[in-house]
Amino acid sequence: MKELNNGIGIWQLLNSSIITDIISSSGFDYTLLDLEHGFFNIDSIQNCVLSSKSSKLKTIVRLPSISYKEIVRVIDTGVNGILFPHIEKKEDLEKIIKKTFLPPIGEKSLSPFVPKYNYGLTTEFDNTNPFLGILVESNIGIKNLPNLLSNRLIDFVYFGAYDLSIEYQIAGDIFDIKILDKLKYLKEIASKNKKKIMAIYRTKEELEILNNIGVDIPIASVDTSHISKKLKSEYDIFKKINKIDS
Repeated sequence: MKELNNGIGIWQLLNSSIITDIISSSGFDYTLLDLEHGFFNIDSIQNCVLSSKSSKLKTIVRLPSISYKEIVRVIDTGVNGILFPHIEKKEDLEKIIKKTFLPPIGEKSLSPFVPKYNYGLTTEFDNTNPFLGILVESNIGIKNLPNLLSNRLIDFVYFGAYDLSIEYQIAGDIFDIKILDKLKYLKEIASKNKKKIMAIYRTKEELEILNNIGVDIPIASVDTSHISKKLKSEYDIFKKINKIDS
């Protein structure tokens, strides 16, 4: 039986298989390829998935919408998991299950000649559906968690702290007590239903908070953020050593 293991992940916005390889080489367990805010297309997703194949790194694609038309092609790349955004009610689950799973559960079509099935070399198709995740990022979604997470086909849930912070009019303050209370509630419901949860952090202190709550897969911010902060730090060091005024 397939199982989503605990570990550490990162959001990947940059559509480069080299970035995926760097994430893999750094020891990460998951990279979340972001089709909503990132710079990906089907080709670049495929390249990133292929780059991850020789390592433990699992690839999860965050889709831009529930009605995304390219879902079959994304799954056929061989990606390990799919993350649907803006999930709020059971009707949303019915839609994404139909799109994600092969019959008799869903309505996804099958071609054995794609990367997911080794271009026709794979002959067994049982248990080949990807991990299915939902992004809960609204107060309605939080209130409906018991109904959403009781569905046996959901493997994990991502806690949408940023969108929740906007809804609560504390934009960007994703570790405010109001937000953390919702995350604790999510952990409670997820544990009862044996679902993994993901949540983002930006600092060591925030990671410790997520660990204390029991987040299974903490997400270490975003590739663009790490790169920009490191480069800014190097430039600031250069200015200081060379006594350059801003």
